[in-house]
Amino acid sequence: MSEKKAFVFDTNFIIQYQQLSEVTKNLEKDYNVYVSQVSIDERIAQQCRDLKKEFENVERIKTKCTLFASVKIKKTYEESCDYYKKAIQEKYKSLFHDRIIPFENDGTVFRAVIDRANQKLPPFYDAKDASDKGFKDCLLWLSIIDYFKSNGENEVVFVTDDKSAFRNRSGFLCEEFKDLTKKTIEFKPNSFYREYIASQDISSEKTINANIPENLDLIREDIDNAIRKLCIVESEDYYGDIQCDHTFKTSVKIDKDYVKTAFEKLRETINQHIFEKKYTCFNIV
Repeated sequence: MSEKKAFVFDTNFIIQYQQLSEVTKNLEKDYNVYVSQVSIDERIAQQCRDLKKEFENVERIKTKCTLFASVKIKKTYEESCDYYKKAIQEKYKSLFHDRIIPFENDGTVFRAVIDRANQKLPPFYDAKDASDKGFKDCLLWLSIIDYFKSNGENEVVFVTDDKSAFRNRSGFLCEEFKDLTKKTIEFKPNSFYREYIASQDISSEKTINANIPENLDLIREDIDNAIRKLCIVESEDYYGDIQCDHTFKTSVKIDKDYVKTAFEKLRETINQHIFEKKYTCFNIV
């Protein structure tokens, strides 16, 4: 059995850290990284919702320009959505191989979900007037338990920013996981990943030659994430689905220690090519 721990993440982690190939590479020393099929399916659904909005925009344009132009649809929404599903699934498969946590899409699983909802067991909310929100969270949790009963490492780290469903209920969930799998699990916020990376950089500073340029991939990723968070805000609709809207506000808590570390190193990195991507601003008249 590997001495590494298992690193499992929620869908909100994927949205925040989209360069998952970099994530797996940065964690490979101490962790085997897993993704759940529930999270993959949720990301596919998000992409298809965005695609549907684009098709709706095309339909509006067709209606407006019927007197002087015609718009031809090369692929239907259903065809395009099917393409996205296959392409996204293949992308995750090529990156994670056999470390995709499946879930059984059968009556037994859904019966278990319904039972938990009726009993208000985590990750469903236990407030007296709480709704049944938490269906996907429950599927994710049950799939993790079922997988690690007979697979994977003995220690699991589950990374999520979802407090109400997971982190605030971690005591109950940790005990349940231990009882059913005979293994341990701990819950961490998304910032745990950056803290881990920062700790690795600090511990290795003494052995790295000062003349060797630092790896700027993390700085580029943070810049990219910061710009994304300034432009997009995530919320949940009535069904618990993630909705992304454009905004100029950020809902992400700033990690002051990480920012301090970044600015302390800024002087020596500013002379290097920090930006690998180009961001172009357009003046709209």
